[in-house]
Amino acid sequence: MPRKKPEELKSKGGPGKAAPAPVAKAAPAAAPTPTPIAAVPVTTQPAATVSGGYHPADSNGDGKVSAEEHAMYMEFKRKELEDMDAMRDAQRNMAWFSLFGMLLYPFAVVLAVLLQLEQAASVLGSMAPTYFVAVAGIVAAFFGAQAYTKKKT
Repeated sequence: MPRKKPEELKSKGGPGKAAPAPVAKAAPAAAPTPTPIAAVPVTTQPAATVSGGYHPADSNGDGKVSAEEHAMYMEFKRKELEDMDAMRDAQRNMAWFSLFGMLLYPFAVVLAVLLQLEQAASVLGSMAPTYFVAVAGIVAAFFGAQAYTKKKT
């Protein structure tokens, strides 16, 4: 079925009935100057209706996400991403510090022997098994978590 022309849609008669006479169009009025978006306050924007009932940005539970709620939600998400990034950086630094400590530990024992600190060398030697297991656990947990998250995504 072909599309109807706008004139046919406006006529109230059925097919075969004459359409009313067209009305003369008035001269177009001067278009109002648009207001810049930056000049419009945030609170005047209409609220977006949430389809499906729940949206995490809808903080007051009215089923609509206002501009203020959206801005607050986006700020929360931005801070959450920054916190996660800082946490990953701290974990990475901890793992590298532990790894370097584990690699430099034997040099501390050798240095104690060279400085003729026999008791220090024996204490460092007796702590070595516990220290290496603990540090290896930290490094293994970090690199294991990295491999798991890369595999997951």
